[in-house]
Amino acid sequence: MERRIRPWINKKIIEYIGEEEATLVDFVCSKVMAHSSPQSILDDVAMVLDEEAEVFIVKMWRLLIYETEAKKIGLVK
Repeated sequence: MERRIRPWINKKIIEYIGEEEATLVDFVCSKVMAHSSPQSILDDVAMVLDEEAEVFIVKMWRLLIYETEAKKIGLVK
């Protein structure tokens, strides 16, 4: 999470809202760590990210799936 996911979330939040928002990054990371559903996270970030929220969640979920599978087969540690 700290090595790949959190930096990606932070970068995307900056792209979407134009500034670093550590509280939002922490919130999204905590939702991911709590195994919240994509829809639940989408509902929570939609107010802040507006139209970009759905694209953000889809891309984040793709990254999560990739990282999970890569770890399973030993591509990343």
